[in-house]
Amino acid sequence: AVVSTQSTGGLLQTIERIDAGALLSRWELHEKVKSMYSWADVTRRTEQVYKECCDGMTLDERLEIQFSRGPVAGVLYCIAYAISFLLLAITQFLQPEETIEVVPSVYAGGKREPGRSNALGR
Repeated sequence: AVVSTQSTGGLLQTIERIDAGALLSRWELHEKVKSMYSWADVTRRTEQVYKECCDGMTLDERLEIQFSRGPVAGVLYCIAYAISFLLLAITQFLQPEETIEVVPSVYAGGKREPGRSNALGR
């Protein structure tokens, strides 16, 4: 990272180190960090965390967690959660997952994402 002391001499030393190639410029540092992450990987890991947290929990257990948030907020959370659950059930009934056409996962450049045949990994 580019760090310099708060003096003219420190700034000049930092600029000289960048020019000599001893430090990465902000743009080079940005490109290096950008290559370390991909949205596909971030979403896959986020989805995995959510699944690990919620898999195996019954609706009663989930509502109990929401209700424990307080006498007023807990009730509101339970109502919102129940409505969300009901809407999900209705949506799944009207449009089962098996009938939804899956769009292939692609990079911005139009190439297929390596290792995944479509957005659901099938």
